[in-house]
This record gives sequence, C-alpha cells and structure tokens, in this order.
Amino acid sequence: MPDVFISCSEKDVQLAEWLYKSCRNLDINAFLAPISLQPGNKWKQEILSNLRESKWFFFLATNNSINSAAVMHEIGGALVLNKNIVPILYGIDFPDLPDWIKEYQGIKVTNDNVSHIKKTLESISEKIKADKVTAALLIGAFIGVLLLANK
Repeated sequence: MPDVFISCSEKDVQLAEWLYKSCRNLDINAFLAPISLQPGNKWKQEILSNLRESKWFFFLATNNSINSAAVMHEIGGALVLNKNIVPILYGIDFPDLPDWIKEYQGIKVTNDNVSHIKKTLESISEKIKADKVTAALLIGAFIGVLLLANK
C-alpha cells in the first residue's frame, strides 16, 4: 500500500522520478505510474486502487500537468477522497494552479531550495511513520480487548 501517490504529466516523468526516488530514500512508499505499473496490469484499475490506498497526494504541478486531463482526474479523486494534497510546483507559480487546488500549501521547486524540499519530505516521512505506529498500537489494543473478552 503506498503512502504517497505522485501525480504528474507523462511529459514530466524525469522530474517525477527524482521525487519518487527522494521519497523512497526516506522510506516513503510511493506510487508513480511510470515506475510502479507492471506490464500486464490493468493500468486504470491499478491507478485508482493506489490513489484510494494512499494517504498523501503529491501533485507535480508544471505547465504540462495543469493542462493534462489525466492529472486533473487524479486531483479530483484526491479531493473527493480527502487526501493530504501537496502541490509541488516546477516552472509555474502559485497563481497558475487550478483554482480548486490553490488553497493547499505547496512547495515551489527552484535550484535554491532543494534543501527545503528535502526537509519538507523528511517532515512528511515522520508524519507517515507516526501514523503507522499509531495504527499498529490501535490494532494491538483492539486485539488485546478481543482476547480479554474471550476469556
């Protein structure tokens, strides 16, 4: 199950692969269709399933992606599913984002702020890990209650 779903235009795959590798280096399980989809998979079903399962949604916002119908569909799904959405802007400014995504705090990628992006990804990684620990503790407590109730 992915922690993060990365949405991008197929024209921006090289930049998306950098983001994917950065996530993986921080032990963030990321889904990026060009890397994650395997030959023979039903790609549409696989994309929807991974979008549903992820908690975070990284929108790689570029001139290409803001004009991509597929990316707009993925963003719509992320909004409906109430994902934690993080626009990551490259080559565009915040006013260029679609109106319905402007309310989400984003990150603008420049040559000068790569360390800031890394710190932001590290912070998200810590949140993901904390959520996993909390979930494990809740499951453990639930199992403990069930075991006690059966005695």
